[in-house]
Amino acid sequence: AASIRPSSGRTAPPLVSLPPPPSPTMKFAPSSSSPLRAASSSSSLSLLPLLFLSFGGPLPSSFVLPSVEGCTTIAVGRLATIDGSVLSSHSNDGEGTTDPRLVLVPSSSWPSDSTRKIFYSPESYPRYVGYDRASIPIREYEPGRGDNPTVSFEPLCEIPQVRRTYRYMEETYGALNERQLGISESTCSGVFGAAPRGMDHPGYGAGRACLSIDALSQIAMERHSRARDAIVRRVPDDSFAVVPNAFIIREIDADDATNYMWSDSAFDVAEKLGWWSSSSGKKLDFTATYSDGEYSHKYYSGRRSWGVYRKFAPSLDLSAEYEEWRISDPYPFAARPDAKLCVEDVAMVMRSYYEDTPYSQAGNSSSKLNLLAGGPWKSPDHVAGDNSTPGIVGNWERTVGLYRTSDSYIAQSRSYLPDAAGGILWYGPYAAPYASYVPFAGGMTSLPRSATSGHHMRLDKTTLFWANRYVGNYARLKWIDTMREVKAFQGRMMGEFLELQSDVDALVVAALHRHRDISDPDYDSVSYERAVADAVDLYSDNAERTVSLTWDLADHLMFKYADGQIHSTPESPLGTHTPPRAYDARGSTVREAEVIDQPGYPNEWLEKVGYGDGPPPPPNCEELEWRCGHADDDNNNNNEPHRTRTQSQSRTQQAQDDETEGGNLRGGGDEEGTINEEMAEEEDGDDDNKGGADDDDNDDDDDEETTMMGEAWREYLAKKREAYEGGRSACKSRGDVAAALLSGGGRKECAAAAPDNNGNDDDDDDDDDDDPVKEDRKFVQDREDGTTDGVSAK
Repeated sequence: AASIRPSSGRTAPPLVSLPPPPSPTMKFAPSSSSPLRAASSSSSLSLLPLLFLSFGGPLPSSFVLPSVEGCTTIAVGRLATIDGSVLSSHSNDGEGTTDPRLVLVPSSSWPSDSTRKIFYSPESYPRYVGYDRASIPIREYEPGRGDNPTVSFEPLCEIPQVRRTYRYMEETYGALNERQLGISESTCSGVFGAAPRGMDHPGYGAGRACLSIDALSQIAMERHSRARDAIVRRVPDDSFAVVPNAFIIREIDADDATNYMWSDSAFDVAEKLGWWSSSSGKKLDFTATYSDGEYSHKYYSGRRSWGVYRKFAPSLDLSAEYEEWRISDPYPFAARPDAKLCVEDVAMVMRSYYEDTPYSQAGNSSSKLNLLAGGPWKSPDHVAGDNSTPGIVGNWERTVGLYRTSDSYIAQSRSYLPDAAGGILWYGPYAAPYASYVPFAGGMTSLPRSATSGHHMRLDKTTLFWANRYVGNYARLKWIDTMREVKAFQGRMMGEFLELQSDVDALVVAALHRHRDISDPDYDSVSYERAVADAVDLYSDNAERTVSLTWDLADHLMFKYADGQIHSTPESPLGTHTPPRAYDARGSTVREAEVIDQPGYPNEWLEKVGYGDGPPPPPNCEELEWRCGHADDDNNNNNEPHRTRTQSQSRTQQAQDDETEGGNLRGGGDEEGTINEEMAEEEDGDDDNKGGADDDDNDDDDDEETTMMGEAWREYLAKKREAYEGGRSACKSRGDVAAALLSGGGRKECAAAAPDNNGNDDDDDDDDDDDPVKEDRKFVQDREDGTTDGVSAK
């Protein structure tokens, strides 16, 4: 539908005639001579309407009426679907204030002299407050209820009311009525527009228009069972079409009343302004004449068209590039899909980010565009742009799936089923990539609170909107990994929904067969209506269950990916429990918990953000000439550790002295020797090292401290060795490496596990000869190869 934009104040005669609806028992039979078919008989949604409200003066470039920021609509004809459905999708891509609630407007009977009041449509919450939309109060719109203000909206104008209006579901726009008529909207730029009556706008003046697209869609739901509006081109039954915030109707064929409908003003205004001449012999190009081009940036609309055609009709091999939307006419009005489509296919495209293309905004394929844009986990949700970054010129790709969508839906009409079950609204509150499309039938006389409540201005965990919003925000914790689980959940839920739909269809058809002959004396309309009501109400129970399961998904994502960890949940795909470590009678671990504590960031992202330019490793004390507190005394007996040295360095110095004197940590070169044997020799004493038991030259305090340090070091190495041989050492410290060395001839595993300065396992870098960790690793390897005689001082 055309965007609602201000005009100069001039108004044109109404373009839309709104006749009263037919009797609820009346059926429209398809006619070969009629361009329109009934919702109950054929493809009611295979017409693509573009509504023009009025034609006024040119639109001042400085004024934009606040509205939804963009929407994507996809229409699919009945012969292009697997089951003969007509499908039409809509996304409400506003910002954080758009009202996402799904509200049921009841059918009503009106007095003969009543009027239909028309209200301003703000689209943000609350979109309406008052009692005038139906003959009985609508709970969600009652003044003073919930977050609604106590004051009702005042009407902009009034039009004559009809005697009876249909029941229908609406979000910001009318969506699906009880006769299977569905409407999908896509705001388009236009060189003309209309401002609301009586509202002043700086630099523009007071508006005079009565009807917005929001109000027109509601009136259509109330009064019509057929797709019928001011300017229309029919989508062929075997094709699909895309409206991406830009007009797609090009030349109007005034001789083809089967596929086109129009208002005479479309031609009259163009000729009056000199934009087209009836005497030229050329057809009027509607888009070239009345479109104002793409919003925001080049490809804002066209890339989405290309994205849908790429999915549904890849054989067309359409280009993603073009000169300008109006000039280039880059894509067909409609096309046949390469394979027949279904609800799941439309849902998939409504969630798409151009994955696996050069324009991808999500996942691994987005790295072709920018490694930093989506963060380490490559999220497509870019929450900043020109509107919030003044002075920075640029744009993100406009995708079909969008984080700022308040809600989206897919209207499904199946003329081969009774209206009560044939019309289904697949409703997805919040952004489509994170939402499940939950089915609601046109025959339902009430909707569950989980759908009718929930908006941006109040957290409400009983609603579908907030359950999906939590999932979306949790998914950003680690987008690539979490979205695998979100998509799997959506797939499981869609499978269950389709099974439910099949069950409800069968129940309604069975009830119809039991009561099909109204002349039967046993015919009981009350029983029939009750059976149908009970069947379609199963959709309400399903919605409540979906809320609960979606919260289970949100809790699962929070648990599994909290704080950068990854917790295994083997007991359930939506689990929130990881089996803890198993232990023996002493409390010693025999099986670790299945938790990845620090899975790390992708290397390519770390390189881009300058991780390698961060603080260096700790300085090496030897390179600092032991100024870091490890004093070296050449006159000190090197066979005894100095009191100021750490235990480990004292011990390694002792080992170096042993090596210098031809000794070996393993006891004279015996490869089966142990550290315990060497320590025993030291304790028993020898002439070279002990220096006499009765020597009084050494202070008793020195002897005591040295002994304590030696005992602590021996105990440390012994425990390290025990841990390594028991498979419980992670080979992270130098003590681990030493313990590995002392265990049965050395272990290559510890050498392989010891990282170099760059966190890599690559030995090819010869620039790190002074790296102590690398030298330890090399020493262990040399011991294994038999090329090292003793223990390195490090």
